[in-house]
Amino acid sequence: MTVDRLTKRRRVRIVLTAAALAGSLGPIIVAGEAGAQNQFNPFGAFTDSGPVTKEDRARRDQARNDLYNRLSPDYRMNVPFVSEGAIMGLEQAIHRYQQIVSSGGWQPISGKVTLRQGDTSAEIAAIRHHLVLEGDLPPSAGRSPKFDQEFLEGLARFQIRNGLRVTGFVDSRTLRALNVSADERLRQLQTNLSRVQKLMSITKTPRYVLVNVPVYIAQAIERNQVALDSAVVVGKPQRATPAIAAKIVEVNFYPTWSVPDTVARYDLIPTIRKDPNYFYEQRFNVMPAWGAAPLDPATVDWASPQVVSYKFRQDPGPQNALGLVRINMPNKHAVYMHDTPLKTLFGQSMRAFSSGCVRVERVFELVAWLLSDQGWTLAKVEDQISSGKKIDVKLKSPVPVHFVYLSAFATENGIAQFRPDIYGQDAGFGVDMDEQDAVVLQESRAITP
Repeated sequence: MTVDRLTKRRRVRIVLTAAALAGSLGPIIVAGEAGAQNQFNPFGAFTDSGPVTKEDRARRDQARNDLYNRLSPDYRMNVPFVSEGAIMGLEQAIHRYQQIVSSGGWQPISGKVTLRQGDTSAEIAAIRHHLVLEGDLPPSAGRSPKFDQEFLEGLARFQIRNGLRVTGFVDSRTLRALNVSADERLRQLQTNLSRVQKLMSITKTPRYVLVNVPVYIAQAIERNQVALDSAVVVGKPQRATPAIAAKIVEVNFYPTWSVPDTVARYDLIPTIRKDPNYFYEQRFNVMPAWGAAPLDPATVDWASPQVVSYKFRQDPGPQNALGLVRINMPNKHAVYMHDTPLKTLFGQSMRAFSSGCVRVERVFELVAWLLSDQGWTLAKVEDQISSGKKIDVKLKSPVPVHFVYLSAFATENGIAQFRPDIYGQDAGFGVDMDEQDAVVLQESRAITP
């Protein structure tokens, strides 16, 4: 990998990481991404009044980004998701929601409505009252039926707290979140407080990694402080990322990928049958069994039922599904953390796309942190990547890692935040994925661990 490529990679990663740095509460439209999208969708967008020009779309995106960037720092989670500070925040939030419930909560919004700036309706008045109750608007906001600038900012705060894209209007996902009752929100807070309390024993370790799956965030914790946080991609609901406690023992630079049988059977083999070139383009090898010599792919009858028993391995390189580095953490579920060539997905607010493993946006920085007591810095990690050499680096002191499921949390001042119950562990409402352009759809369907 050339220095120019590495520099470009770092620049893209820094832009994509803005959501995590601002509080891991929603995506930012990535500068320069539109060009990649336009090859699939040159029209950009369409409304009731007709096509939206690229310039109009860019202005709207910028306005939403500015709103998000201005408001989101107030919602940053500055303490570990499992900590005394997290418990204090949840207890304050529970007290507030108990008061909301005792006063009657808020009313659901009936029907399917899309509300935009400039609209006037009874639904806006009802939503405004809801936003006042949850603290997204001041009590002085009253119950005006107008979608004005004040309402817009309250709505953006609500979207940030619920991990939604800041859209600038009331869309279907925002309406769905608004219609979760105050009683259910209170139960969600209480359930997650109990989870945090049960996990507190992990804080006795001076250094560890915590992945909060439904929040799509990894934290590197050192002496009970957040040393690093990063957006992550986790398992899709049908291949959920498990709750685990393991130890990180090794970092693999330029890893090979041994494709799990399930992924090979249901993803890779059907793709190769449709497009045999995929096998060559993605640099796979096929073997009759692990440890056996690779077969000549030209001699393989891909339509044969026997193919489902074959084993597949992907060569190292930029095309590899594990990216350029893998974090080895032995566990019975055979999941791990790794880099990825599919960067666009980190810009989505809902990031459940993998087959169970966890892709880390700031993975080079995480690796530098893991190896810091062995003299590694971010510059050394990037130099190793630039060398193109495949090496494995064992940690002198294994670092614990925990994958946890906390769908509600609160900042230290008691501001409650919620995430969709992507795996149904809260018996709450489910998840609607972001509106996906062609690039996102392409990456979300990629064959990955």
